[in-house]
Amino acid sequence: MLTARRLPAVLAACLTLALFATGCSKDIHVFRSTELSPKNVAIVSAVSGETLWSINVPEGQQLRLDFDRPGGNEVYRSPDVPATSVKWELWSLDAIPAYGQKMKGGKKLDRGDKVDLPEEQTLIQVQVRDNADGLSG
Repeated sequence: MLTARRLPAVLAACLTLALFATGCSKDIHVFRSTELSPKNVAIVSAVSGETLWSINVPEGQQLRLDFDRPGGNEVYRSPDVPATSVKWELWSLDAIPAYGQKMKGGKKLDRGDKVDLPEEQTLIQVQVRDNADGLSG
């Protein structure tokens, strides 16, 4: 039973948890770039068609995109709440996307950066580059 003496401590704990959960999202995408299927990935404005950010993912690596959305309790992808930023990282191909925010195993090859996005809908465009043999993956 919650007593009046314990109420301030419980409220403080709840407030701390709420502050750390704000803006948390599980809108994570992973793109593998292999010799047979090398990838270019871009984030594009769904409104203007403008490319907001792009990367040529090196062969033998994978790109992890983690979109951040405002709203506190927003946990999964939501087309009604545009992302305000995206954090990107490059990982070795032996890293496995795990449930939640982590990659398991493998090696982080590039810590990447955080990219601010306009408060509008965005799309992820993925293109397969031509490989060295002249074949398209």
